[in-house]
Amino acid sequence: MPDTKPNILKRRVNGAVKPLEGFTDKPEPVETVKSKTAEGKRNQQKSIKISAETYKDLSVLKSMEGIKFDYEAVQMLIDQYVSRLSDSDQRRFTVLRENS
Repeated sequence: MPDTKPNILKRRVNGAVKPLEGFTDKPEPVETVKSKTAEGKRNQQKSIKISAETYKDLSVLKSMEGIKFDYEAVQMLIDQYVSRLSDSDQRRFTVLRENS
C-alpha cells in the first residue's frame, strides 16, 4: 500500500520566507585593523626554555618597564645590547641577522 502522506523532506514551499537583503556574489570588503595582539601572535611562534631564576629576573624587568609580553622584554634587551656595540659589530650583527 503506497504511503499517502507527502514526504516532508521533499516538500518545497516557494516564497515562504522573503529575504531582507538581496544576495550578492561578492562579499563586501571588510576593513581590517592590525592590532598589537595580531603582531604578538606572529612574534610568539617560537619558544625558548629558561631557568626559573632567569624567568623571575625577566618578570621583574617587565614589571619595572611596564612591559606586558616576554618577547617585548627580550627585544628591548637585544636592542640595548646592539646599541652598545661598535659600528663594525653592529654591521656584523645586521648582516648575520639578515642572512640567517
